[in-house]
Amino acid sequence: MKVVFVLPPYDYSRSVGNTRRKAQIGLLPPLGVGYLAAYLESRGHSAALVDAVAEQLDVTAAAAAVAAARPDLVGISSFTTLTPNDAYALARELRRRLPETPLVMGGPHVTSFARRILQECPEVDVLIPGDGEIPLGDLADRIEAGKSYVDVPGVLYRDASGAAVSGPPAPVVKDIDVFPHPARHIYKHHLYLPLPSLSARRPVTSAITARGCPWGRCRFCYQGGEFASPYRRRSPENVVDELSRLAKDWGIRNVVFWDDNFCFMPKWIETFCDALDRERLGLIWSVLSRVNTVTPEMLRRMAASGCYSIQYGIESGHQGMLDLVNKGHTLEQCRKAVRWAKRAGLDTRAFFVIGFPTETPEMSEETIRFACELNVDYAVFFSYHVQPGTSLADLALCEGRCGDYEAQQRPSYVPNTYPGMDALDRMVKAAYRRYYFRPAYMGRALWRLAKRPSLIRNHLMGLYYWVGLMAAR
Repeated sequence: MKVVFVLPPYDYSRSVGNTRRKAQIGLLPPLGVGYLAAYLESRGHSAALVDAVAEQLDVTAAAAAVAAARPDLVGISSFTTLTPNDAYALARELRRRLPETPLVMGGPHVTSFARRILQECPEVDVLIPGDGEIPLGDLADRIEAGKSYVDVPGVLYRDASGAAVSGPPAPVVKDIDVFPHPARHIYKHHLYLPLPSLSARRPVTSAITARGCPWGRCRFCYQGGEFASPYRRRSPENVVDELSRLAKDWGIRNVVFWDDNFCFMPKWIETFCDALDRERLGLIWSVLSRVNTVTPEMLRRMAASGCYSIQYGIESGHQGMLDLVNKGHTLEQCRKAVRWAKRAGLDTRAFFVIGFPTETPEMSEETIRFACELNVDYAVFFSYHVQPGTSLADLALCEGRCGDYEAQQRPSYVPNTYPGMDALDRMVKAAYRRYYFRPAYMGRALWRLAKRPSLIRNHLMGLYYWVGLMAAR
């Protein structure tokens, strides 16, 4: 059976400001469909991908590309809960072009809102929430054999009356080493480029060592809700085997790890670094981390094995806001984590959120001042967006109001403590201006450029996108 996966159209300039014609800066291969494709192939099926985001296709063009591949089954990945209509519109167009082909939808939006989707999008036949490999493999086997899939574990579908019906629950796979590495051949690699801050070397690709978040309690995040995936991590040896294949088969020189928190399980990290050193692959790599799980020793060990960049989700410079969203760390822990990373020689990156529910402009000012105090190499400021289904969403709707979602960097929610969306938008843009035009930041940036002239290109590219963000209306 031939399965064609498709990522719905999405205007990526909503996320990064400017875009380029040949590649989407800040976009890396979607690993979820890569894992699904590899698992299907291990069971004798074939797989292909139409990434409408990377290829910059609209709904009509994306559906035409899928139909041209002559699929026996179509898998739609609905990634964002903020713009599900993109996936729904694609499903409608696919149903028009492929009236007899089963349409299956998965991804984070499905995991959180499966039963609602069956009502909102009647064109979709089957939904697969959560880990999709085994349910999708069983489903493909049944459809290929012309058998019913009503008892396939882990799927949702409609009965004869149109009511939503769940199959038996799918077992949670604890040892995720059993899943093959992502099928890299399904990607058009030239369409993907990392953010300028992650472009120390090229070619670059993404990888992940775990599923789920070991903290899983942040109130603004789906990993902190009832649909969160349980935390499971691959063995260090399994990860290094994948990296070896990436380096030798695909010429990869830089790996971006997308784990919610890479810096977890110190013994795992030590074993991973030892195994990576033995392979002598010459890779560099970057990670995301919580500030309260790193140690100076851990960061030095990672740096010695090729880690060059670490990103912290700091979120706020106001301790009350951190406590409200259940972030689980303190401002002092943020200071220490950034200081330790700099001493280890790592590039430092940080995320900050402006406009949480109940946050006042004065609290936002504290976040901007705290970001300036930390003086990381790359700071990103977002306005808070209400994620339906998270525990913070109910409070947000009681303490503020929502508008249309236009772009990731533009407000779609404003707390009642702000006079309006425009005021919040001005605060976010002010955060960027005040952060990047400080003498302390410019001095550190010039020092880094003197040590690593190769970063000049990345900084110029970053400036290009920064101008796009500032010019957005």
